[in-house]
Formats: sequence, structure tokens, C-alpha cells
Amino acid sequence: MTIDPNNLAATAKLTFADEFNGLSLWNGSTGTWSTNWWYNDEWGNFSKSNGSTLDGNGELEWYINDNYQATSAVNPWSVNNGALSITAAPASATISPLINNYQYTSGMLNTWHSFSQTYGYFEISAQLPAGQGLWPAFWLLQEDGDWPPEIDVMEFLGQDVSKFYATVHTDQTGDHTFQSFPISTSNLTTDYHRYGVNWQADYISFYFDGQRIAQVATPSDLHEPMYLIVNLAVGGYWPGSPNGSTVFPATMKVDYIRAYADIGGSLTSGAATGGASSGAVPAAAGTEASDALTGAATADTIYGQAGDDTISGQGGDDYLRGGDGADTIDGGDGFDDINGNIGADTEHGGAGADWVVGGKGDDLLYGDADNDIVLGNLGADNANGGAGADTVRGGQDDDVLTGGDGNDWLSGDKGSDTLTGGLGADVFHGSWDTGEETILDFSRAQGDRIMLDAGTGYSVHQSGADTVIDLANGMGQMILVGVSASSLQGDWIYLG
Repeated sequence: MTIDPNNLAATAKLTFADEFNGLSLWNGSTGTWSTNWWYNDEWGNFSKSNGSTLDGNGELEWYINDNYQATSAVNPWSVNNGALSITAAPASATISPLINNYQYTSGMLNTWHSFSQTYGYFEISAQLPAGQGLWPAFWLLQEDGDWPPEIDVMEFLGQDVSKFYATVHTDQTGDHTFQSFPISTSNLTTDYHRYGVNWQADYISFYFDGQRIAQVATPSDLHEPMYLIVNLAVGGYWPGSPNGSTVFPATMKVDYIRAYADIGGSLTSGAATGGASSGAVPAAAGTEASDALTGAATADTIYGQAGDDTISGQGGDDYLRGGDGADTIDGGDGFDDINGNIGADTEHGGAGADWVVGGKGDDLLYGDADNDIVLGNLGADNANGGAGADTVRGGQDDDVLTGGDGNDWLSGDKGSDTLTGGLGADVFHGSWDTGEETILDFSRAQGDRIMLDAGTGYSVHQSGADTVIDLANGMGQMILVGVSASSLQGDWIYLG
């Protein structure tokens, strides 16, 4: 059954809702809304980041990070009588040096930590602020960090109070392109209005106060989980700068934000495109699908979506995505591009030079035969290159990496990781922000080496039976288990 935004009770299930009777902010482990971009949090800067802006847009505001204590006196978000207010204002002389001397403070909220979804109906009820240079928006970005794509459910320029824009951005041609729809209507600053998007596998429809206003075919790169963002920008190349007529403080008010997923017979969850689908089971009402999807001997594109899916690409160069849930994915022969996305996934590249990416969750990853790229990404992952000259990376959290046979390149990245190169001349990578990396089988006899990023300072000492490399920031270490430092000769460690 296709989602009907005017009959959601019968055609969709509610998957996310904030009615703003309170405000739950991300504190590092819990909370609905983050006030910081995910890359600031996940790249080791949580509570240290002084906030952010989107300088690529030429914006003049600085989005305050709720977890940065030095600017805690500024609070762009408040809740009163069941409505959220996001307020933009000129930065005070006291605050300005703490926010890179930006002219204005404002707020951005996103659900990267708490909620993302592939397909569905997403809606905001909001009252927008009038004023030259004000730029409120409600939009969706891809959970894995790729850009484009992007879905802008609503963007508004405060100097034109009777028009908003709905836009789809894509990179499906290899270049960034977009389709944008300017919607002329009544004054949007005097009352609340509903802005929605129905994102499906084959089309994207935009809605205003329950009426469909635009529709486009879904681009090929818009089939992966996306999270929600609501913000109030000030200035930028598009809206221009505020002027003497702009009244501050300026406030965007939000009554609610909700998301829905499909229910019923025609749900596209688990559908395979570009090849055969075997046994695809649509989700029943109120549940998630666990699908068995099998490709053909040709190049397949398969999206598992929600549920614990089993996906087999078989032969050919396949594009395989698990979606939400604990998925089992096998690429088979050929070059396969595999991403489990959210959930504790088990992935095999199979024969061929493959890309095997875990996504978000504690994943078990195998490159298998040939020269593979294996990336754990977010979560405590177990990543195995297998035979061949593989690139194996842990990403975030505490990972276990194994190169296998061949001359492999291994990098634990963030967290405290355990690395085993296996047979061959392996390179173990470290950087200034490496955690504690434990290397179990470093062998100069096999040609193993340590590579540090250019400019990284380090020192080497013996600790019991182990050689320890201390990195200059005083936090990172690389421990070569059972290796005598005096035995390490030649260019065993280098800057690259």
C-alpha cells in the first residue's frame, strides 16, 4: 500500500515523532537531536568542537554546540507550549571570539545519532521568520556521509514571505545536479504550515499542507538511509546578507517533526533491480521485512532496506546495500560494491576486487579473494582482507583487523584496535589521532613496515617484550607485540 499523506493512519506506520513537549539533546550517548555535525562528534571532537557553520554556502551564522561549555550562555533552542523555537541573533562581543568571529549565532538540530530511514514520508509543521538574509530549512542527508544526495523538503528566504523551495540533489551522473521547485503560496510567516516529502524507490513527491506540489523520479543514488535536519541559517550566497530591515532576534517555530514508513502489500522493501529477486517478502503492517534477495549472473543493484536481509549478488559487478537490520551479504564473483549500512552485518566480497563497507554497527567483514578494500566504518568491527593485496581500515571504535595472505595495508583509525597482517609484506598505518594500536605479528623478515602520516612526531622505546611507538600528541601508541626494538633495522618506520 502506497503512503497517502492525507491518510497516514491507514497507509503508514509512525517511525519517528517529536511533538516538542520537551527537547532531548544529544549528550554523547543519549538524546534525540544533535546540535553538531556528525563528523565533529565522530572524529574525536565531541564536546571540544566549538560548533560549526556551512561556510561553503557563505553563511554568516555559527551553529552553537550545546556540549561546548564555553558558549553555553547562548541557547538558540527553546521549547514552550509544545513548540520548538530556533533563534538567530547577533553574536555578542564576549561570544564572538569563541565562534571564529562569526557575526550571528543560531541553531541546527539533526538526528544522525538517533534516527535515519530509507524511504517514507517526512513532515514538519513550522512557522517561518520574515527578514532579509534569513534562511530556515528542513532537509535530509545521507547517513553514511556521502554528498550529494540531499532532499530539501523546505527552504525559505525570509525576504520573500510567500514562496518556498523543494529540491532534490543528486550525483547520479557523476556531477552534482538538482531539480528545484519554487512554490508560491500565502504568507508563510503568520501561521504554521505543513511541509512534507514522500520518498519512495521510484519517485519523490513534495507536499504542502497535504497537497502534492511536485514530483520527480528518484535518482539512482537516493536509496540509502537519510537523517533529518532542521536549522535557521543567516546570510549566504543565496539569500544574501541581513540588512537594516531585518529584525533580530529572528525565530523559526516548529510544532512537530514526524516520519513514517510504508506498510502493506506494495511495499518496495527488499525489491531487487538490475537482476532477479528471489523470495522478496514485503513487510507486514507494523513490522520490518527480512528479505532473501538473489541477483543474476549479470550486474545487479539490490537494496535490502529494513529488516535482517540475506543478499547474494551472484556473478557480475554488483551494487549491494543492506539498509537497516543485521544483514548477510555475499557479493559472489566480479567487482562488488557492498555496504551493510545500519546494523550488525556479515559481508563477504567473494571472488574479485571488492569494496566491503560495514556502515554503522558492529560488523563482520571479509574481502575474500583478490585485492579488496575493507572498511569497518562506525562500530566495533572485525575486518578481514583475505587473499590478495588488501586495504583494511577499522574506522571508528575498537576494531579487529586481519590482512590475510598478500601485501596488505592496514589502519585501525580511531579507537583501540588489534591488527594482524598475516603473510606478506604488510604496512601498518598510524596518525596523530590514532588510539592504541596493538600489532600482533609485525615481522621485518617478511618486509612489514610502519607508516605514519607526514608531519607526525614519534618516539620508540622498549616495554618488556614489546616495541612501543609513542605518537607526538601524547595519546596515540602503536605496540609491536613480541618485537625487540634493537632488531628493527632499515626503513621499518617511515612518514608517508
